[in-house]
Amino acid sequence: MGLSSDSANQYGDKARSLIGRARDKQLTAEMFAMQRSNLDTTEQHSAPRLANAARLLEKATQVHVMGMRACFPVAFSLVYVYRLFRQSVHLLEGMGGVREMQLRAMDKGDALVAISFAPYSQETVQAVELARARGCKVLALTDSLASPLSLAADETLLFAVNSPSFFPSVTAAQALAESLLE
Repeated sequence: MGLSSDSANQYGDKARSLIGRARDKQLTAEMFAMQRSNLDTTEQHSAPRLANAARLLEKATQVHVMGMRACFPVAFSLVYVYRLFRQSVHLLEGMGGVREMQLRAMDKGDALVAISFAPYSQETVQAVELARARGCKVLALTDSLASPLSLAADETLLFAVNSPSFFPSVTAAQALAESLLE
């Protein structure tokens, strides 16, 4: 399905606006202001839930972490740091087509940390469904309590994704993952 001419025009208009604001250095100021706002919003929503989320992970036999596409760097860094003090943490990345094998390792007593925002990664949504079916606890890091991750989760930590650019921001998601580790 291609873009309609109205959609293409709106896309082009937004691109021209971004280029103009970037030349004037206005876009940079907007980006930093939006990141500060995202961090504040994320802290307000999720800071009170961090202790419960950490307990959920502490009780798990194994912790599996999944974030696809833009959320992959958040998942990767969470696993990288967490493994410095806990060996039973695994990144579900599906490299080389082995995602199914990685998902089979989830078992009762484990926890899945699922990271995604709208439009939600179908791979991550499916992993959440499988985790629930296998008796795993689910910790969702997501953008809405109405997200499919949150609706199936035992605990949800919200992060804001607002951006003046074309793409949602993952800065607050990264800060949230780091706060969870602390």
